Amino acid sequence: MSNNNISGGIPAIFGRMAQLQSLNLSSNNLSGEIPRELGSLSMLFKLDLSSNSIMGKVPTEIGRLSHIEYLNLASNNLSGSIPIQLGSCKSLLSLNLSRNKLWRSIPLEIGNAQFLEVLDLSNNLLIGNIPGVLGQLIMLQVLIISHNRLSGSIPHTFSNMSGLTSVDLSYNNLEGPLPNVKAFNEAPFEAIQHNKGLCGNVVGLPKCNSTESKKRNRYFGARIIVILILSFLGFLLLSCTLIFLVIINHHRRKIIKRGNNEQANDLDFFRILSYDGKVFYDRIVEATEGFDSKYYVGEGAYGIVYKAEILEGQTIAVKQISSSQEDSEIVDLIQFEREIQALTNLRHRNIVKFYGFCSHVQCRFLVYEYMERGSLRTTLNEDERAKEFQWDKRVNVVRGVADALSYMHHECSPPLIHRDLTSNNILLDRDNEAHVSDFGTARLLRPDSSNWTNIAGTIGYIAPELAYSTIPTKKCDVYSFGVVALETIMGKHPGDHVFQECSSFTQIESPMLLKDVLDQRLLPSRLRLQDAQDVVSIAKLAFACLQTDPRLRPTMAQVSRELRVQVPLEMPLSAINLEQLRDLSVRKFGAFAVYGEF
Repeated sequence: MSNNNISGGIPAIFGRMAQLQSLNLSSNNLSGEIPRELGSLSMLFKLDLSSNSIMGKVPTEIGRLSHIEYLNLASNNLSGSIPIQLGSCKSLLSLNLSRNKLWRSIPLEIGNAQFLEVLDLSNNLLIGNIPGVLGQLIMLQVLIISHNRLSGSIPHTFSNMSGLTSVDLSYNNLEGPLPNVKAFNEAPFEAIQHNKGLCGNVVGLPKCNSTESKKRNRYFGARIIVILILSFLGFLLLSCTLIFLVIINHHRRKIIKRGNNEQANDLDFFRILSYDGKVFYDRIVEATEGFDSKYYVGEGAYGIVYKAEILEGQTIAVKQISSSQEDSEIVDLIQFEREIQALTNLRHRNIVKFYGFCSHVQCRFLVYEYMERGSLRTTLNEDERAKEFQWDKRVNVVRGVADALSYMHHECSPPLIHRDLTSNNILLDRDNEAHVSDFGTARLLRPDSSNWTNIAGTIGYIAPELAYSTIPTKKCDVYSFGVVALETIMGKHPGDHVFQECSSFTQIESPMLLKDVLDQRLLPSRLRLQDAQDVVSIAKLAFACLQTDPRLRPTMAQVSRELRVQVPLEMPLSAINLEQLRDLSVRKFGAFAVYGEF
């Protein structure tokens, strides 16, 4: 809904759309204040209200958006202070509040958003020192706080921000030395100019001279002396009364100290893997007891997956790359690097979260978020789990996979294709939410990459055009999605049953009914009306995706949109046959082949 010249206030009706996931009202003529009702959108993960004329304060209710990942309120007339409640948005990846009239200091609570990657607070009226807790944002890659009134020195904690790649601190009142990290050492002069007295190794800045260093050393030395004197006096005052208790509890304190040391060594694992490769490797090997078979979870196309509990409540999935010899080792390494390249740049709620990797001559593995319910195929193959996997959950899984592929095809630059989408590569979390995984065969679609010769994929999911063309396209993923969608509602791979029916429609008097091929373990005859509408919509879209001619298949953006639309049934479910669904899909999407993909 961006760039549509919408004017007036933001309607509070958005606050009643509980399932809304993405809201983009940027570049309109919106005015008034941000409605507090937006805080009730518990499923929202993207909110963009930038480039409007919105006034007032940022509502504190925004801290209730527990799933928010992208928040952009830039280029408005917002005033007041930055709400401390933003620190409650634990999933936040990007925060942009630039070009407003926000004042006071940067709240310490921003340091609680531990996965934050982009922070832009530029062109405001912020004052005070830069909080040292920002140095704890070890995932932060971009920091822009230019054109404010910030003062003091850059906190020494910034020296730990090895992941920082871009900074802009210009037009403030900052002074003192720049942190000795790559982002500051390689920063252009324009990113640090117009400050009170910064110094460092950047061209255009004065060197930090010895006089300033001595002055700072004297200052810190004086502080240390004062602290030592006060500590000594405190010890003298308290020693007479505490010495007896110290002796009695000496043994107990040693035990507590040992426990504290162990706890200190068990730092948050997800921080350790960001800066200490050896600790990362040792912790994984220890947690899996050297990749013992009792931690085995499953097996992918080129690796074995293990479950590893690093700390209590911190469980991860580790895919160990299969050992190989001679030429095949090169192929495995290419797949290994390709999966790292793909997952590093992907941020979507329906794509498995990637934590890190280890690459060594003797051992290579990837670390992901652990999915409690395993693969979609495992769930469908086990009768008890399949019966619990009700229609509404299956519909949600199909939608999630479609959203992930739409994001890869149409929102990534350059676009990314999976090339091996199967029910085995779709993982389910404890809430049965779908997460696409296994990107070992994924490829970036670049204009100069038209000479691919490797055929990748799994038999039964590969698009038919790859039999005569080795160049994969987005429509190959669309075909694989169609197979997975039918497999989800039918409870098994559709190849041996449905496709035979489709090929013989013209030869039989009574085409097979849809209700007869649905998963009979869920009693299709008792489908609720809304579930029946969703299942028919999935089947119709799946047949459209399975067209032999790739030009007749819809795009994943179309599929994702269509799955969100409720279409009333024109006839009872018990009367709908597969031939009707196929014909409807051809009529609906075949016209798009004339105009091309969009």
